[in-house]
Amino acid sequence: MTRRSRLLTGASFATLSLFVASAADAQQALPTINVGGARGPVHRGPAGQSAGGPGRVTTAEPGPSEPGTDRYSEPKPAPFSRTLPANIPAVVESRTRKEIQKTTNIMTSEDAFRYMPSILIRERFIGDRNAIVSTRTTGTIQSALVLVYADNVLLSNLLGNSFNFAPRWGMVSPAEISRIDVMYGPFSALYPGNSIGGVLTMTTRMPDEFEVHAMGTAAVQPYSLYGTKELNLGGVANVLIGDRINDFRYWVGYEHLDNQGQAQTFPGNFLTPGTGSAFFGGYQDFDQQGRSRIITNSAGADYLQTDLAKVKVSYDIAPLVRAKYQVGFWTLNDTTSVESYIRDRNGMPIYNTQTGRVQLGPFSVTPGGVNPGHGAANHLMQALELRRDTGGVFDFDFSATSFNFLRDFTNNAQSYGPRVNAAGTAYNIDPRGLNTNNGGTFWRTGDARFIWRLPQDLLGKHEVSFGAHGDLYSLATKQTSTVSYPNNYYMGIQALNFGKTETKGVYVQEVWRPLPDWKFTAGARGEWWRAFGGMNATGGFGSVSNPVGRAFVGIPLAAANITYFQNSDKGAFSPKAALEHYFTPELSVRGSIARAYRFPTVNELFQSLSSPSSLVINNPNLQPEICTCYDVTTEYRKVDAFGGAIGLFNPRISFFLDDRWNAIASQTALSAFGIQVSQNANLDKVRFRGIETAAHMKDIFIPGLDFEGGFTLTDAKIQTNLSSRNLDSILFAGNQFPRVPKYRFRGVASYSPNPDMSFALGARYSSPAFVTFANTDFNHNNYGNVDSEILVFDMKARYRLEPNWWLSVGVNNIGRWKAYVNPNPYPQRTFFIALNYDIGGPDGAGITIDRGGSTSTYR
Repeated sequence: MTRRSRLLTGASFATLSLFVASAADAQQALPTINVGGARGPVHRGPAGQSAGGPGRVTTAEPGPSEPGTDRYSEPKPAPFSRTLPANIPAVVESRTRKEIQKTTNIMTSEDAFRYMPSILIRERFIGDRNAIVSTRTTGTIQSALVLVYADNVLLSNLLGNSFNFAPRWGMVSPAEISRIDVMYGPFSALYPGNSIGGVLTMTTRMPDEFEVHAMGTAAVQPYSLYGTKELNLGGVANVLIGDRINDFRYWVGYEHLDNQGQAQTFPGNFLTPGTGSAFFGGYQDFDQQGRSRIITNSAGADYLQTDLAKVKVSYDIAPLVRAKYQVGFWTLNDTTSVESYIRDRNGMPIYNTQTGRVQLGPFSVTPGGVNPGHGAANHLMQALELRRDTGGVFDFDFSATSFNFLRDFTNNAQSYGPRVNAAGTAYNIDPRGLNTNNGGTFWRTGDARFIWRLPQDLLGKHEVSFGAHGDLYSLATKQTSTVSYPNNYYMGIQALNFGKTETKGVYVQEVWRPLPDWKFTAGARGEWWRAFGGMNATGGFGSVSNPVGRAFVGIPLAAANITYFQNSDKGAFSPKAALEHYFTPELSVRGSIARAYRFPTVNELFQSLSSPSSLVINNPNLQPEICTCYDVTTEYRKVDAFGGAIGLFNPRISFFLDDRWNAIASQTALSAFGIQVSQNANLDKVRFRGIETAAHMKDIFIPGLDFEGGFTLTDAKIQTNLSSRNLDSILFAGNQFPRVPKYRFRGVASYSPNPDMSFALGARYSSPAFVTFANTDFNHNNYGNVDSEILVFDMKARYRLEPNWWLSVGVNNIGRWKAYVNPNPYPQRTFFIALNYDIGGPDGAGITIDRGGSTSTYR
């Protein structure tokens, strides 16, 4: 990160602080303003006139709890306040906005899920656009097996199933999140087979009164690994404004994120005895298979800037019937830098060579060939929804969404820096670049959902849900060779990838309560999927040679090779069922079973790309994954447990089993030259079985001391792979399935001595996991093709400085644990400081403005 960039990062945080401070000073000049923590009624127009209109819902303040009542239970949800439907026949874990703010150092929306049981977000640095979700039965690059929604808008990028198809987290600002929910497994017919790993939902707020929120957070990460030692800075600032005017609501937000990430790749070289001109430097250690190597470079240190502008508007067209439209525009500019650890005899840093090999001591090695990159993106998200949410006999929800890659490209140098010859006596320059452009890629979704709650008692109460779904995913990737990096002008087309997939589905699900303490859920989902328009082209259409001089490398002509793939279509029927019984008001047991189909993505079928650092090979013959999933959960909820020592004691234990046929797995290997090579294939059968425990405890011995956490044990094994034509692949049977750790723990304890102060201490642990199907990568806790052990402790403190001001400080990874994820390093110790200013809403105090006979009160 340059000195100018770091100064800008600090300046942006300071500017926000001055902005909100100026806003506070300006308020003092307004006539008759009272600022305080009291939360009185909202008035508009003449004093005393209520702003309530059709569809407005009011709730009474809670009174003292009656003996034996659950004072910790959530109140009945207000209309339109939940994304995840009720009556889900599966494990559901939830967190409120207040709980997240109290426990989590949060700069991006994915941070909100940090302490959810069994959940790991592969966020390698702040703002990482490749932050994949891993659950109790999915690994760290199986992005298409988990669904992420925000207000019924699908954020999951189901164009592919790999590390670079993460959910579009950047479309949600953490400041607008009201609550999060996680459903574990595909046990609800309302969701497609991509929910095998689970469903994550974020519900964002719409205002009931005038609100203004401003927040600035700064982060500092001292980082060192091999020869890289740096101080990485980051910051995020956002402003949100919303209001309700009779039946109309609006919410406008802007967020800017600026962060310098740590280096992500450190190419290693196997040691081969040799002789030649001496070069100097490098770091010797052992790779994931215990082989000696020399680390020669670092690459992928990502300096990024993102901006999100978002508008949400809604109108209550009838009591408890709301039309809502939202649009988000997200931009990205990022630059990845490189660093060399080796020098020639003239002191010149070596990034690439003419011959590929250099002499380090007694060994001949190939430097990793690291190359810088630059990228930019403009993404547009839109969603339209019409919803009726009465909780009565009949409700509905119609929604349509679109996500467009208006611009999305990445430039990489092909062979960066002065390239020395083997003798170390002469250099040349290869100015060429490689541009990968995803502009024109898009997806569309549409859903119609209905709920019918029968008013009659027909052998018990009945609730019937039914609906339909449709989606279309379109891939358009162009890879071109450019005359010089980072210029976008291209001299030839290296690869073209096009293709589409679409899915149409219908579902029905009934919840039947034959007795007050029994609940039976049965449902099914039918889906029709097809892939079409698949095409790959490689080779240089109209390639030309650039001028060749003494110091430049000529560009050879290349022939085109075009492949058109056959269309494919599949159908699936997925039944679901669950039975739940309350033995006592505190103790319940539920058993769930489900069949789910996960269809291949357009990327897995049709996209084949290469770059200086990676190679992705497509497979048009992939078959759908088929999963039969089981879950048996026991939950106990006791108020004033252990003689009143614990205000709320709410443990859960779940036994789960997933049998997965035709499991689509991506095998990524790190070549001897530091290139990541990935290819997808079907495995005959994989089994995931385990135990997941979780606990929620409130007021532990003293008021305000809470704990939330969970421990997960998973045994993920390859059962059979006899359909493989490769003997080594057949012998994978009995091995651990890659990237699913055996043990996981997530937990956070918090203490709030009063409403204006809180302290939290969190812990996260994951055992190491194999990355290769052969399970030969035993050296887990080192850089390489590994999912390493993780043991991280975090802390946060939050304090209300003034009625409208909150200050937070925190640290993630207090012990500076060095952890890696296939093969990139996670952040080391990171410090946070945040300042919030709030008018109205759940966090702000109110202000009252007297305008000479009329008053406005904002809470």
